[in-house]
Amino acid sequence: LAERLNEVLAKNEQAILLLNRRGYSNFVFCPSCKHTLHCRNCDVTLTFHKSKKHRGGRMQTVTGKHVDYGYAMCHYCLAQTLVPEKCPLCGKGMAMIGLGSQRLEEELANKFPQARTSRIDSDSMASRSYYRLLKDFSEGQIDILAGTQMLAKGLHFPNVTLVGIISADTSLYLPDFRANERTFQLISQVAGRAGRSAKKGTVFVQTFLPDQPAIQFALNGDFDGFVREELKHRKACNLPPYWRLAVIVLRDMDFEKLETACKMIRERIDHIIERGGLKIVVRGPMPAVISRVQRFHRMQIIIQAPQAKTIQRLFTSLRAAGPVRPTVKVSIDIDPVNLL
Repeated sequence: LAERLNEVLAKNEQAILLLNRRGYSNFVFCPSCKHTLHCRNCDVTLTFHKSKKHRGGRMQTVTGKHVDYGYAMCHYCLAQTLVPEKCPLCGKGMAMIGLGSQRLEEELANKFPQARTSRIDSDSMASRSYYRLLKDFSEGQIDILAGTQMLAKGLHFPNVTLVGIISADTSLYLPDFRANERTFQLISQVAGRAGRSAKKGTVFVQTFLPDQPAIQFALNGDFDGFVREELKHRKACNLPPYWRLAVIVLRDMDFEKLETACKMIRERIDHIIERGGLKIVVRGPMPAVISRVQRFHRMQIIIQAPQAKTIQRLFTSLRAAGPVRPTVKVSIDIDPVNLL
């Protein structure tokens, strides 16, 4: 990829690099005891962001590179904290691991000092600066544009002859039935930015799973092949579009009250299904993928049925039974976009 970037720059052409991760580094952890910084409000790790406005401890990457300015941020509740110079558990030095869009921009500036590089993500710009940057890129004032999925849709740059997708398999590790679909979609969309004129375009994909079907189908531009493979999997697992899906998410700051409410709802669901002879598969209650957000514990119950009217009958009966507990917040998502 670096070699191809040099060729593009020598021809006065342009390149787009996509890394769908915000921040500078994915994790802040202790190499000695493996302690990782987590959000105090959410069940997620904190992401390191560089910033001249925040002075934290002297950090370093796992390769030994030092970064002096920055803070750790939760991308769910937006809480920020300065990063401790020493591990709060063992007292050894903390380090960063992983690559984000900030660090990608920095690495490009270091490896290609002759190139005009810029970054586009939700951290770096408001709507006005977003459109101004795209205008600068279209007018050839930027050589390499790096960023997140904001780069993927609806952009037409005839002079772009190289697209690089970094860590293209990230979304495949998410416990979501649309993970393959999202990966195929993102790769296909951003790959379509290259070679949109008479100039030939090249797409580089960095992945640990090069033989994964979603990646292979996207690289080959085989939409029909991907749909056939994905629908085969969906049908075998009773997933949309063959069966309908609904998710009940329960939230409470008191975990014991939340567990009690979940058991109560599950008992009501089982009773309604048995009494009505409904063809429904129920999974859970189980912890949500992100089990705590903004101090609220989260549990979920997944409902699968071959017809939408069956799910509607279930929820009509559930509503008639009344609330479970006054403090427990309940939300119902029918035909959810994701299970996260």
